Amino acid sequence: MANALMNRNDGMLDPFDRMVRNFWTPFETMTETLKTDINETDDQYQVKVDVPGIDKKDVKLAYRDNVLAIKVQKDSFVDHEDQKQNVVMNERHSGTLQRSYMLPNVAADKITATQADGVLTITLPKTAPAKNAGQIEIQ
Repeated sequence: MANALMNRNDGMLDPFDRMVRNFWTPFETMTETLKTDINETDDQYQVKVDVPGIDKKDVKLAYRDNVLAIKVQKDSFVDHEDQKQNVVMNERHSGTLQRSYMLPNVAADKITATQADGVLTITLPKTAPAKNAGQIEIQ
């Protein structure tokens, strides 16, 4: 048992190893940043996306071929010119986050979106599905 504990290397004693592992963590979890809830009723879809600290001008929405696409550009302020050396850590970063959702039978010209308190709400009214959708009659 003691031998197994001594041979285990999980970076607890090596600060460089911990630093390298922690460096990549924000990039590994980046796809999880656009947390989304989608609710469906008979007449609409409602999509809520967490976008804390994002200005609405940095959010791009598109609906094409039954797919809602959300793209968010995040740019953070980085000040490396601290003359008093007061900055201990800076974890903010820049990047683009995007997600797509298949939401069929939507009236694209009636989609609305609002953003308040760090939550983007997109309402997609449904249209009646085409009769015999996907069915092709052979003549």
